[in-house]
Amino acid sequence: EYRLTLVFVSHDLHVVRYLCDRVAVMRSGRIVEQGPTESVYRDPREEYTRALIDATPTISHIQEMR
Repeated sequence: EYRLTLVFVSHDLHVVRYLCDRVAVMRSGRIVEQGPTESVYRDPREEYTRALIDATPTISHIQEMR
């Protein structure tokens, strides 16, 4: 609609998933995986991407810690 591209850099994966149509995962300054955000989250192809997603805290993790 607006034909706008924005590069958004964040460590907050919840915000990235909410705001972005596409995502690129970087490790040591190199892109290791990229694609449509939901595809990368649902079926990460790289072990590093899977580890990042699995490390994202959820409400259930916070409740378990209490």
